[in-house]
Amino acid sequence: MLFTLQQQAQRGFVETIGQRFEEGGFFIMMFIFIVLIIGIFLLVRGIYFARKKDPKIARTILLLNSIGLFALVLGVFGQLISLIEILDYLSSFEDTTPRDFADGLKMTMLPTLFGAFVFLCTRFSTIALNWVRPVQ
Repeated sequence: MLFTLQQQAQRGFVETIGQRFEEGGFFIMMFIFIVLIIGIFLLVRGIYFARKKDPKIARTILLLNSIGLFALVLGVFGQLISLIEILDYLSSFEDTTPRDFADGLKMTMLPTLFGAFVFLCTRFSTIALNWVRPVQ
């Protein structure tokens, strides 16, 4: 455990994030990352509409909620796909250890964790936008 922490401290932040993206399935993780970027764009757009007291903020909040839920479901979908791949891979070996299974299970949980993080960020953004939204 200590050796792993020391190794991660020596690597850069971007390198560690890149490695986690590869472990979690680069395609799904990148898709969730794109959803995160769209969520940030919608947050900025919502703040702009709130400052202008534009009624389009309600639509932006609805889109933000929908895209956050999409990220969460996409993460669960990525986990299920990865879990099927890992179980197929492990079943092809005769002497699989519990450590192999634990490593595979850890790798399958990364998309769900990232999707849940994006979901929480978008929900927090929704709360913030509802708070600054002008009363109509």
